[in-house]
Amino acid sequence: MKLILYSWNANNEQILADNLRKIGFEVVWFRKECKHYTRDMELAMELIPLIHAQGAEAVVSFNYFPILSMICNTCQIPYYAWVYDCPHFTLYAKQIMLPCNHIGIFDREMARRLQEDYGITTVYHVPLAADASYFNGMISQACAEEKRRFQCDISFVGSLYADEHDYYDSMSGAKQQEAEREMAAMADAVGRQCFAYHNDYLRQAVTDGQIDLQMIQSRMEKQGLMLGEDYFARSEDILLAAVLEKKVTVEERRILLTKIADRFAGNCEDENITDIDAGNRSDRRYSFRLYTGSDTGELPELDRFNHGTVDYHRQMPLVFAGSRINLNISLRSIHSGIPLRVLDIMACGGFVLSNWQPEIAEYFEEGVEIVTFDSLEDCLAKAAFYLTHEEERSRIAAHGRKKVQERFSYQIMLNNLFC
Repeated sequence: MKLILYSWNANNEQILADNLRKIGFEVVWFRKECKHYTRDMELAMELIPLIHAQGAEAVVSFNYFPILSMICNTCQIPYYAWVYDCPHFTLYAKQIMLPCNHIGIFDREMARRLQEDYGITTVYHVPLAADASYFNGMISQACAEEKRRFQCDISFVGSLYADEHDYYDSMSGAKQQEAEREMAAMADAVGRQCFAYHNDYLRQAVTDGQIDLQMIQSRMEKQGLMLGEDYFARSEDILLAAVLEKKVTVEERRILLTKIADRFAGNCEDENITDIDAGNRSDRRYSFRLYTGSDTGELPELDRFNHGTVDYHRQMPLVFAGSRINLNISLRSIHSGIPLRVLDIMACGGFVLSNWQPEIAEYFEEGVEIVTFDSLEDCLAKAAFYLTHEEERSRIAAHGRKKVQERFSYQIMLNNLFC
């Protein structure tokens, strides 16, 4: 089958293309910025002739683009979308109903809600994949000095969302007594949800009427949060994903990373320690690094540990392979799925310390292939343990890499996507 791969510069598009070719697909790239998810006629006028000229039998992309659905439906060919973002609001576009769609969603709970709550029949659950051979090649090509540069005891790669528009705090500016009550209810729900992974207190607060949606909706409209006539998302789903779950993510990452830095790096002045053998350090201080593009200027407790962003292909594998502990702090809008970060760390041979997540618990054996925490205190205790138990840590990292190679290869997951 000849496929057109729509490129929007997602990090792992080249890895996807290489693996599509390995399993027998012919891949034709189509690179163009999507200027409007449902009405970009300029994109349509370029892609439709390309489909006909190439004799393409399908279009594939990371994440779901409604305009591609419309194009494929017009051309009467399938559209395969592999979704790795959550929330992903284009899944609420009306075009998702089109019969050409085959949409694999990495978060099983998100797929279930679309199927059961909205009656969508074009979505199904497909976990994400990682290419261990690709990452091993990147690591092998790096020189010894470059590998040393990314060695540390504990690291986190990801956004703090500190410099993005904060809908939650913007909405909290209301002075009316009624609005203040609703903000107090939201603050209570956010507080209960932080570091609580087995209960959905946010949705419960909305479902039980603790948060008055009618009161909040006008403020959501003023913030530009309503998706418009091309979409059918319910107000409560937008409120949860764009406001409340994002706020929990911001708070959890800030608090956990600050605690990690204070507990393990403390007053350590040298953040570029290359000797990562903790047994040789009498003060028991460890090197901690934060790799993020977020502005940490207003977070002095984290700012001195911020080493900026890393390139997904060349540098990120060295971070994951060179960190004794790689933290995963999932977006709280991911309700069940395994974040790509977890699979990428394992594929690089790294040790993962992650918050508990339903599909992580389902697919990986705790203490054998991964280590998870279900509270802030649990995270700190397990980090301390594995910093001083090198043999156990190395064994778990090796088993995790083996599991990803055997169960989360692109060949396996692409077969699920194209089923």
